[in-house]
Amino acid sequence: MPMPSLSKEAADVSVRPMREADLVEARKIFRVAFGTFIGVPDPEDFWADREYVFTRWRTDRGAALVAEIRGSLAGSNFATNWGSFGFFGPLTVRPEFWDQRVAQKLLESTIDLFSRWGVREAGLFTFAQSPKHIGLYQKFGFWPRFLTAIMSKRADAHKGSGLKFSSLTEADQEHARSACRRLTDSIYEGLDVTCEVDAVRSQNLGETLLLWDRDSLEGFAVCHCGEGSEAGTDTCYIKFAAVRPAADAESAFERLLDACESLASERGLARLEAGVNLNRSKAYRNMLRRGFRTDIQGVAMHRPDSPAYNRPDIFVIDDWR
Repeated sequence: MPMPSLSKEAADVSVRPMREADLVEARKIFRVAFGTFIGVPDPEDFWADREYVFTRWRTDRGAALVAEIRGSLAGSNFATNWGSFGFFGPLTVRPEFWDQRVAQKLLESTIDLFSRWGVREAGLFTFAQSPKHIGLYQKFGFWPRFLTAIMSKRADAHKGSGLKFSSLTEADQEHARSACRRLTDSIYEGLDVTCEVDAVRSQNLGETLLLWDRDSLEGFAVCHCGEGSEAGTDTCYIKFAAVRPAADAESAFERLLDACESLASERGLARLEAGVNLNRSKAYRNMLRRGFRTDIQGVAMHRPDSPAYNRPDIFVIDDWR
């Protein structure tokens, strides 16, 4: 069936911050948009066990945007502020409004957010096989750089374990946040993902694991666990993980993944999922040796056209979805 002609309505697209009353409808649009594009039989059931809309709005309400056409919700986008680096997504539009400039209006407001935050670089994850998506984002200065693999493996029991952020006193949690900021700053100046640590803790989405080497933080991993988080049923999803750049970084990366597998086993979760940019070649190869296999691949797009912290010697897990 051809898409309806909405050129008049498209001129009336308005963008505003997302409100709590928008969440249910925005989640429905998210599922239907992705489900329709991918071609699942019942788009409304796409990723019904995963939560992106409610959790990201709660993490930063000022970074969630909706587009309206004559008072009806047409789409949404979520921006993420990681200090000197920002990314956006998922950006979704109701299918009947595709190709009507709704996404462009959302992107204009998203770029305004990045400017206000003063991020040095920004990025996104999109479908590598879609010239339409890549062409849209190029209009806003984003350029395709490297593939990103979304990988998974069966979660095996391991002896390794990290200190759990949730087990710390309030004072020790603040010390741990500072240590996480110093670690990510050593990878990319100004990079700060403590909003993810806080979101997991305040929303009970999973756990943050801390790998200490005496008084120095060697690595940490922010994990979502199970249904109602970004992981989904029976899965531990490593939202972000990093180890300190050092001669023994690869060994520390192994120990951090051991800790993540131990957490999954402890929670009774059978599957471990993680994304890695393929220009982080040492991390990617390490994960292959460990038994991770690629489920889907996307492309990371950067603004400006530079690698940011996607370097071969950096042991970082994330995927900007």
